[in-house]
Amino acid sequence: MARSSRKKSSSLADRFDSLRSTLTSIGSRASAIAATAFLVVLAVLVLWGVPKLRHRMDAQVMAGGSATTVDYIDAPGWFDGKRRAEVADRVAMAVGDGSVLDPNRLAKARAALQTTGWFHSIEQVRLADDGGFLVEATFVRPFAVVRHGEFDYLVDEAARLLPMQWTAGHRPAEPHYIAIVGTAEPNRGDYGSAWPGGDVAAALELTRLLIGKPWYAEIAAIDLSQYAQDQTLSLITRNNGRLLWGRAPSDRSVAEVTPDAKLRTLDYLYATQKRIDSGGGRSIDLRGDLVTVRADAASAASNDAAPAN
Repeated sequence: MARSSRKKSSSLADRFDSLRSTLTSIGSRASAIAATAFLVVLAVLVLWGVPKLRHRMDAQVMAGGSATTVDYIDAPGWFDGKRRAEVADRVAMAVGDGSVLDPNRLAKARAALQTTGWFHSIEQVRLADDGGFLVEATFVRPFAVVRHGEFDYLVDEAARLLPMQWTAGHRPAEPHYIAIVGTAEPNRGDYGSAWPGGDVAAALELTRLLIGKPWYAEIAAIDLSQYAQDQTLSLITRNNGRLLWGRAPSDRSVAEVTPDAKLRTLDYLYATQKRIDSGGGRSIDLRGDLVTVRADAASAASNDAAPAN
């Protein structure tokens, strides 16, 4: 009897194992079928939904206007509407009128931005809700203008050429940029390239020293016409007066007083007279211990140095 019971138990176990194997096999096939069906449905939804989404986004952009918008995170105040419009036009030409979901759209916009000359670096370009672009970048810093020939060219603190120029003497009064006039060298013509010549570098060094002074806006230009002869820099005021400054601040000479002494003289003149010059046709020589005033025909010849208002 015991042997018969063991045989029955074994037979039941075998049947159970067989049933479990069958169910497992059926479950695996069902899972595979379900997974396959899910993937097929997902593919159909993607193939159907992406064109619909693309069409809807394109329709929203068209409804909002066809112009490509470019907005910035923490753009400087000098980057005005004119500059923004010029950059947006260049980006629009680069990306064309394709779909906003074009995978190359962001790369095209970024490349166009890098060619404008207004950015040291571009950290990120993102797609905006209206189909335009949101830009996070490090801007250049306009610092002065260099006059050569018939134009005033905007440069940064390192004398690198920026993409803005005006007819000589007709740049806007604001923001105030000192004009560097009388340079011996023309620019190289490429945005981002440094203006050649030690005279321009000396004028920019002097400009850095003068920025922030209460009388800074009184200075219209730095004249380099004597620099090749004796390294003399001259300040030309908005009243067409001339101040013989002398050498660049870092180019010290025993024949001249210190830059601090020259600044103190200008501070004193402005505090007592509310101006730092003696008017057109006269120059003040700041180089020696004794400050002198004399008639100066060169001052009259520089009348176009001041910006038009």
